[in-house]
Amino acid sequence: MGIINFERKVIEKLIKLIPAPHENKFGELVADYLLSDGCVHLGLEFPQEVEARVNDYARGKTSYDKLMELLIGGDVISPYFERGFRPILQALPELYQRNKSFSAHCYEDFGRYNDWVFCRDELVLALLGDEDFASILGLYQKLVNETKRRNTAIAERLVTLASNVGTLHVVIGRLHAPDVASRLEKKFALKTVVLEDIYLTPLDESLILYLKGLKFQDAEILDFLRRHRELALEAEREGREITDLLRDGEIGKKFRLKKYSELAAMG
Repeated sequence: MGIINFERKVIEKLIKLIPAPHENKFGELVADYLLSDGCVHLGLEFPQEVEARVNDYARGKTSYDKLMELLIGGDVISPYFERGFRPILQALPELYQRNKSFSAHCYEDFGRYNDWVFCRDELVLALLGDEDFASILGLYQKLVNETKRRNTAIAERLVTLASNVGTLHVVIGRLHAPDVASRLEKKFALKTVVLEDIYLTPLDESLILYLKGLKFQDAEILDFLRRHRELALEAEREGREITDLLRDGEIGKKFRLKKYSELAAMG
């Protein structure tokens, strides 16, 4: 599928926002795009504390294995998501060889990121282990609040970065991209580059819409949560990755899923 672009020009500084799940095929698409587009400044979903080590790797001062020891050992990424980040990270040395001005910029706040991951995991575990969905509405609201806090911090950091460079390419989770984009588009020229327009999970869909200002009744939130649980159980039964299911048109119909472009284009 070709690239879908949503573009609004405001001032000369340009941010290219690349929404992508942490999955190998998407990682390959992102890496190819960064190389073909001549990326010089790259924003990555890592905490600022590891930025120097990521750039050491890009400049050949340390190995990929050593970088992974740091990222996985420091709980920056999980071993499960390493395959998704691998193609992007392995493109960094070539980006640097092509342009010695290349630099990676890590834009996450580690503490806030960990708070968000804890809230998400707490909700997902409750979804998979508890039939009493009404009892987890509080966990959902907690995740909404933490997602707002994380998005605010990401946007503030990207404003600082983009103000000091030319074009900034930013790899970002699809859940966070629409809200972060809305916070940036009044200050910068912004292009959202969707490399593969697959479905969103019901949980991600609900959070994106919630952060766009839609108000849901409890029953509507519970419907999103039930469908998310059923999708996760379907993946487990079939022995398939969630992202594999999100590429399946029949699964999309069965679980009433929406694609990223449908939600991102909403006002």
